[in-house]
Amino acid sequence: MTFKRILLARRRIDPWILAFAMFSVALYLPTAVAMCAVFGATGIYVALSNRRRLRAYLDSPLGVIFLYIFWVVLLLGVRGEWQWQNRQLGFMGLLLGFSFIASGLCLVRQPLRWLVLGGRIGTWVALVAALFASLSFQTAADRYDGGGNAAIVALLVALAGIVATIPVEKPWRYLPNGPFYLLIAIVPVFLSQTRAVVLILPVLFLVEFAICSLKWRPRWRNRAYAAAALGLVALFMAPPVHSMLIDRFATVYEYYVDGDQAHNMDSGNIRLALWKASTIVIREHPIAGVGLRDTFANLERVAGPDLHYIVGGKHVHNFLLQELLANGFLGLGLLLAIFASVLWMVWRQPDHYPLKRCVVYFYGTVLAFGMLHDPFYHEQCLATSMLFLAVLIVQFRRWNMLTPAARRTI
Repeated sequence: MTFKRILLARRRIDPWILAFAMFSVALYLPTAVAMCAVFGATGIYVALSNRRRLRAYLDSPLGVIFLYIFWVVLLLGVRGEWQWQNRQLGFMGLLLGFSFIASGLCLVRQPLRWLVLGGRIGTWVALVAALFASLSFQTAADRYDGGGNAAIVALLVALAGIVATIPVEKPWRYLPNGPFYLLIAIVPVFLSQTRAVVLILPVLFLVEFAICSLKWRPRWRNRAYAAAALGLVALFMAPPVHSMLIDRFATVYEYYVDGDQAHNMDSGNIRLALWKASTIVIREHPIAGVGLRDTFANLERVAGPDLHYIVGGKHVHNFLLQELLANGFLGLGLLLAIFASVLWMVWRQPDHYPLKRCVVYFYGTVLAFGMLHDPFYHEQCLATSMLFLAVLIVQFRRWNMLTPAARRTI
């Protein structure tokens, strides 16, 4: 059996693999990365099999990603950092492989539909898992971490909830369209107590709820607004949520503004020390940075009395500073250009307004999370971002990259 026949034999299972990949994202399962790797490996064959497809690839947001990878690899070569143990080199290899996911989805007729359905199922199961972990294991006072990093789990559940709100044509009976998936995702996110995400989903839900209510009669709309307001007040005043918000937000104000030293603010002190040292190193190496491998050696060199906060760290908890340290201002410019190119690709499409909003929500949440963390050097976050981008590319650019016979509906 030829490789082409093997690919065609997968046309019945690839949609389910795609849905399972998004399901895995919501539950923080490593199979999400594995599925993305499978599609990426297949996509390399498909993209390189036709010169026209390869040119179309370079003319899409993936061309900006390739340019970013080229810049980073060029810096690694200039610095002589070609060792396999170099974490940055490994992530550039992952990013390059994930860049071919789009062509690897060539056998999925409605990729966005299957991604959304996988996200909806995953969001429901994530809700059950979070409640089970908090109630059955009596960990209500602890952060829900899904078996891994609580902050990353919160981001992935939030992204799955955002994807789940994208309306699809003729949805499954028990997975209807609607913004309530954001409400479902709020519960695991709240239980994770992740400051960078915990307030984003309620705001997004209110925006989507207000947009949906424009179609209703004025009397029902006003009642819905009152019910939503009362529901949110009740949610925020519920004892577990109220105590979490005080612990995660009010204590920060009391410690840094009022000077109440009774609170444990090691997390904030570490971030402030890292950011202060980072600005010093960035001023010394503004164009090309110092590379990811030597980042903390340079931070420790300029840390001064804050050295004990920096020793043993892995990233600086801010993607802007991390990118400036690793690849300089040109690297940061190329990274931001990737997001700009994605928004430009989506915004040029006629209609699809709910999808356009969800794209802004998705990558806006990633960037907001990145202000306190570094999602671009985490396998799950990188795979999720690239999977969503690949599905968007296939949804909107399939007719000049793969086949002109594909359906345009979601």
